[in-house]
Amino acid sequence: MAFNAKRNDVSAFNEGSWVEIFGGHFKVARAGNPGYEKALENSGFRKLDDPQDKQVALFKAVAKGILKDWSEVVDDKGEAIPFNADNAVQVLQENPDLLGRVLEE
Repeated sequence: MAFNAKRNDVSAFNEGSWVEIFGGHFKVARAGNPGYEKALENSGFRKLDDPQDKQVALFKAVAKGILKDWSEVVDDKGEAIPFNADNAVQVLQENPDLLGRVLEE
């Protein structure tokens, strides 16, 4: 059996691909893509010392550089939460297991 050098969808690296996590659908790009690296730098993550500040910076970087979209994400009343970076930061802060799964993808 040979190694298939074209096995990965390179466009998904930057643009993301849809995955189901905890009942929601999330378009997730790969960590390390240029957009994520820029968002990580802009968030100040690498220069921060305080663990809580670093965590917030990480949420912001993931919301801007890895999460590209979502569907089936609702609030406690069942209302859809529209995707944008601010909402993504809030959802990630309130659901730490989601951050782990997004980074895992």
